[in-house]
Amino acid sequence: MSSKKIFISAGELSGDIHGGNLIAAIKKADPEVAVSAIGGDNMSRAGASLLYHIRETSFMGLTEVVKHFPFIRRLWKDTLQHIDQIQPDLVVVIDYPGFNLRLAKAASKRNIPVIYYISPQVWAWHQSRVKTIKKYISEVLCILPFEEEWFRKHGVNAQFVGHPLLDQLANIEKDSIDTSPIALPGASMIIGLFPGSRQQEIERHLPVMIAAVQILKMKFPKMAVAVSIAPGIDLSGYREKYNLDWLYWIKNSNYQIMRKSDLLIMSSGTATLEATLFQTPMVVIYRLSPLSYYLGRLLVKVPFITIANLIANKKGICELIQHDASPVKIAGQAELILTSKKQRKNSIDFLTDVTHRLGKPGASERAAKIILNHIKEK
Repeated sequence: MSSKKIFISAGELSGDIHGGNLIAAIKKADPEVAVSAIGGDNMSRAGASLLYHIRETSFMGLTEVVKHFPFIRRLWKDTLQHIDQIQPDLVVVIDYPGFNLRLAKAASKRNIPVIYYISPQVWAWHQSRVKTIKKYISEVLCILPFEEEWFRKHGVNAQFVGHPLLDQLANIEKDSIDTSPIALPGASMIIGLFPGSRQQEIERHLPVMIAAVQILKMKFPKMAVAVSIAPGIDLSGYREKYNLDWLYWIKNSNYQIMRKSDLLIMSSGTATLEATLFQTPMVVIYRLSPLSYYLGRLLVKVPFITIANLIANKKGICELIQHDASPVKIAGQAELILTSKKQRKNSIDFLTDVTHRLGKPGASERAAKIILNHIKEK
């Protein structure tokens, strides 16, 4: 068995994707490193031996946690037993803070250093967690440029390595995006709708978005609309309700929609950052239940909900939250971008600037190098 051992914990699909790229970079730099993990297919393909698969660990919300408590207890016990058995040189945790911060504490008490790659967004909310990070994490590898300074101000050893999304896009042939299966006959303008990746988000956002584009359709008759369908989501009920010949329902083609659209109407989330990298102008919306919105206003500590606005520290992308996310206001902001050359240029210039701030591809390689240096130093 290899003398160099790393245990990586990623509880969700996004963590598995970035964890897979990280493991591939680690193995490329040092093929002898043995990696075991809580992860998914991407991490397994890259060479990790899986202790648990993310399909068992990917659940959200208090009720889900309570429902899965016996499983979580078994997961926790088995993870600690595995760590005690293999004695890894390093533990790497990826996002998934509820479990991973607890794991960091347990590893630290066993004198095993812990690296946090893709940290929780403690700068936005739940800032008390930064004390736990400071105490138990050896180094945070930041993927957003402003995070490094924020963590360092709070006494945490942190380093900006770049955003792994840049790697993801660099790995996709641009030709494969341009020759996409999206064919919208007779359309002189395309609007892309991204209502979210969770059922609750879609229920709050999609009817409002469609009402907004119905307003726009009266002003732009040759407009076509592409609705992005997230994996594992069934929109058949909406397709029956909105049976319009200019409304197209498209799966597994996010990047094609982002590249080919004249404008995007998006639910706040990671997809907005992906769209930023394509420099496609957008209007970002978000709606919550009244209670969640009230609590969010009390807990959230940032001035914007869109990642690009946070990176630039100014509002270059229109955000419409809660009651402001009405069909009339969404359509109004969209029309402004579609009809004003100056507004459109300002949007694209802003998105280009944010893309430059994210640095160059290679986040996975840079993170792997730092991780392997930690092992050498140990």
